[in-house]
Formats: sequence, C-alpha cells, structure tokens
Amino acid sequence: MASFYDTTIPQLRKINDAAINILTTAQTEISNGLAVTESEMLDASFSDMLPFRMQPILLGKFECAPLTKLNLSSADLPSMDPSSFTSFSSIIDFFKALNAVLDSVSQDAWNDAADKGFEIQMGAKTLNITALKDFTEGFMVPHCWFHLNAIYMLLRSKGFKLGKGVFVGAWVSETLKKDFAPLRE
Repeated sequence: MASFYDTTIPQLRKINDAAINILTTAQTEISNGLAVTESEMLDASFSDMLPFRMQPILLGKFECAPLTKLNLSSADLPSMDPSSFTSFSSIIDFFKALNAVLDSVSQDAWNDAADKGFEIQMGAKTLNITALKDFTEGFMVPHCWFHLNAIYMLLRSKGFKLGKGVFVGAWVSETLKKDFAPLRE
C-alpha cells in the first residue's frame, strides 16, 4: 500500500513541474512573437482574483507552511515576496526551489508527522490544524491545483496557446507516452 509520502510529496513536485512546463512554454511563445510581455503578465488578473505574480506565492506558502511548522525540511525556502518576480525565469527558479524543499523531506519523517497538528497563519487569523494528513489531502493539494490552474488560465486568457499536454505533461510517464502513441499517429 502506498504511504502518505508516496501519495502526496511526488504529486506536489509534479504540480511544481507542471508550473515550470507552463512557464517555459509561455517563454517560448513570447520569443516566437506573441504580443504579450512577461512584465505585463506578472500583474495580469481577472475578476477579483489576485494577480499572476501572487499565484506561485500562494501555492508555495501552502506547500511550505507545514514543512516549516513541523521542521520537516532542511532546505532553504524560496522568497515568498511577490516583488521578487521580475520575469517568468524568476518564477521558474521559485518552483525549482520549492522542489528542492520537497526533495529535502524525509519519507519517514513525513509519514511519522501525518497525525501531528500545527498552527498556520491565514491572513490575520491563526488556525490550529489537527493533522498534517488531513490538511495536506483536504486543503494543500486542492489549493495548489487551484493556483496552478490560475497560472495556466491567466496565461490562456492573454492569448497563450498552452495545450492540455503542457498542463498535464508532468504526470505522464514514459509508459503512458508509449500507450497513447497511437493517438499521435
């Protein structure tokens, strides 16, 4: 049976990898002539959603909060200051740093912490989280997906032609690529 670590940490890494794929593809589209600049995108938003530059920060805060509160990571956290993002490359570096943080988490320590509680700041409020496992599965992972999707949709709304494969590519194994090869023929 898969452990708590096996069902969460690799998925969080893949969310970060998907963000890297999306942003790298967006850079290519700009260099190929898309009439949108990276600096325009950093402050882009729609409706009442926070701007593009905040989406990685929120995703990173959700991933890192329990790691720091429960001392589960030995890696340095990336800056959570949205003004540190000056380009897509700086955001790509942020996601790479998040993966380094996740890579520093011991599988045994993560599994042992599943039932441990911790406090987390949400705006002006302090929440007492009863268990890491429940927080991770019921809050962290869905919210990370949401903010990854916000990055993707904000880019799409500005004319980027990011296909589904760019979004889901981080999850597709070499075996699945072979299994689905007939569809590309």
